[in-house]
Amino acid sequence: MAGSGYWRNRYDFQLPAFTTDAAGQAVATWSTSFSVAGTVTPNQREVIDDLGVTIRTDVTIESAYHSSLNANGRLVDQANGQTYNITGVVDPDGGKCRRLRINATAMGIVAVIETP
Repeated sequence: MAGSGYWRNRYDFQLPAFTTDAAGQAVATWSTSFSVAGTVTPNQREVIDDLGVTIRTDVTIESAYHSSLNANGRLVDQANGQTYNITGVVDPDGGKCRRLRINATAMGIVAVIETP
């Protein structure tokens, strides 16, 4: 099992707060709830859409356990500002509350490849 030396990065867990702007539209603002140590393992996945093949970077983040970390928020890397939208959170140790495996999608890392 990975220890604290393996989790070298720090991530801010943020939750959205919705307000209404002057036009009556909902606007999300993000506030940091807490920070957690972890490490990212990227995976590349191809998604076909109308523009061609889009490469989206899905990641797995292993982090220290925190009972409030859930798929309603996002993680922001403190070192480089990279934002990860959380798609799922799992306790891989069967409820022992030692670590979490977080599935997420990296925001802002998108490449479009035109197909012939």
